[in-house]
Amino acid sequence: MSMRTALWLVLLLLSQPVAGQIIATQGDHLAADVSRTDGRIAMDLFGSIWLLPPAGGAALKLIDTVLPARRPRWSPDGLQILYQTTGIDTSQLWLAEVATGRSIQLGQPEERYQQAAWHPDGERIIFSSWRRNSGLDIWELDLHTGMEWRLSDKPGDETEAAWSADGRHLAYIHHEGNTWTLVLRRFGEPDTDLIVSDTPLASPSWRPDGTLITFLKKSAHGYALQMAILSEPVLERELGGSEDYFLAPVSWLDRNHLYYTADGRIKTRGFGEWRSRRINFRATIGKPDPRPGFTIAEHDLPLLTPPSGKLVIRSSRLFDGLARGYRDSMDVLLDGGIIAAVVPRQDWPEITVLDVGSATLLPGFIDAYSALPDGPPTRSGAELLAYGVTTLVSTAASTQEFEMWDDEQYPGPRILRAANLAALTPQEVEEPIYLIAVTAEARGDPEQREQVQLWQERGTPVLAENRVVGRSIGASLLLAANTMPPSPLGNRYQDRQGPPIGDPLALLSGLAGEGTPGLAALYRSRQASRYRGQVLTRRRLTSMPKIDVGLSSIVLASKPNGMPPGLALHAELRALSAAGLSGDQVLKAAGRNAARILGLGGKIGQITPGARADLILVSGDPLINVADALNIIAVVRNGRFFSLVSLLERAQMTESVE
Repeated sequence: MSMRTALWLVLLLLSQPVAGQIIATQGDHLAADVSRTDGRIAMDLFGSIWLLPPAGGAALKLIDTVLPARRPRWSPDGLQILYQTTGIDTSQLWLAEVATGRSIQLGQPEERYQQAAWHPDGERIIFSSWRRNSGLDIWELDLHTGMEWRLSDKPGDETEAAWSADGRHLAYIHHEGNTWTLVLRRFGEPDTDLIVSDTPLASPSWRPDGTLITFLKKSAHGYALQMAILSEPVLERELGGSEDYFLAPVSWLDRNHLYYTADGRIKTRGFGEWRSRRINFRATIGKPDPRPGFTIAEHDLPLLTPPSGKLVIRSSRLFDGLARGYRDSMDVLLDGGIIAAVVPRQDWPEITVLDVGSATLLPGFIDAYSALPDGPPTRSGAELLAYGVTTLVSTAASTQEFEMWDDEQYPGPRILRAANLAALTPQEVEEPIYLIAVTAEARGDPEQREQVQLWQERGTPVLAENRVVGRSIGASLLLAANTMPPSPLGNRYQDRQGPPIGDPLALLSGLAGEGTPGLAALYRSRQASRYRGQVLTRRRLTSMPKIDVGLSSIVLASKPNGMPPGLALHAELRALSAAGLSGDQVLKAAGRNAARILGLGGKIGQITPGARADLILVSGDPLINVADALNIIAVVRNGRFFSLVSLLERAQMTESVE
């Protein structure tokens, strides 16, 4: 028996399940790679990297990281595995020794690395990175010296590069506008466009003999497995269809045997065959300890310096944040900072009626996890109101610093306090805490889990930045950008149905980035005039994800996208729309849903009797076009009416205002 076989048997014995644990036999968005040295398989599942015997069976967890680990790739000698971890604003590459599981980080910590692959010499790796505001480019890294150099610099994105087996030729995907191209770079020759498509292409992989390149092509029914045969001319042929293919490259054991992931499984077949067989696996997943039932504490919102008198706002259509559509010809009665009535149009003797004509009336926007503005409060409050932000949750400051925003002289949004888990304990709290955030450094040790439970017993939701940390500490909320989407066909497999993380109440969005549609128009808006010419967006996601809204409610949170508050909220509105949410779902993410997780249901985020008088008047139809939510005419905050012009003047955001 070889030393490698003996080690494998020992580790398998140590990994046998115990009572109360869950056995996973399928996964969502699996990526798998087969080692050409001995046929072992590496896969990612539940944010960890696992190893399988060549024929499948019990899976051994090799790598368990804080951030979710993805896309394992065997080294040519079968002794190391390259993989990627991804967080809110980080994407890094790691190299693990298979014998020990010890990992080292590659590259520069401040840069973002993704979609890595080996050069056949085992001394270099290739990856994609966004470093010069020109999209994703292909880079290469020498493992011995740490030197990096750029291999592509085209407009748009170059991603998912793969070397041929002899190390002489390179294939990658180029995406610009609405065109995707499979590109071939032969040694010493200029790039050649092999396949050009108006639907997404992904995951190229070379057959070991260099005769063809497999890739995935988007269709109306998910993705199809295609091949580009390197003949003259190049021929495109289907290699497989009618399966829920996951976005991971085909892995070749040799020129006749290929492995891929689809339908929640790892599959293999011969090159000339159409029927595949499953590589079955059993992965022992630790189940979280049960925690007490969690109920969000209801908070009061004291009215500070409310206005006197009554006012009726009359609008042709109203979105109250509760129903799916509009209510036509409604009057909203405001009384001292409170919505006193929402009724069909009628006469109001001795009460001022403000008829806003064809404008649409919306609830004020809530940003449930936000940064704070960089300007002085005397100016930045009005700037935020100009974006329609009437409530903001932040870990950056105490609410007392912004009490001036409740008055008329220096208006601004309502500030609600959040905190980081490590910053304070429940026993130290004097003022209300609406949200506790757990950073990526949390490792789910018993003390942290105990702190999480203490906060939840107080009724405070706990936010984790990713599923791995969330599962280990029993978090209440997750950031949607780091929550796995459904499969390309929208199916849910076992790692979506498996061990819960504590029945999350909501996903906080955090989706917007450089690839979000409509950002150019956002930067041209009157509210964003002071940011024109600046680069404020970051490349955080390779493509816009699709959110499965059937799993839980979505809550708008702008802090992860790194843009200035206010502008960041509207970037999230656009990102949520691009992720597949309907108009009413998008607006409720910044309204009723956010109010609910903050323990303020019925008080903000909706236009209903008893709620605070925080309203937005916009032109256009934001239920059909979410960008119309920025066409703000006026904002009502705490019952006080402010036109957009007056807010811009107060914020001194433009040199001259009509």
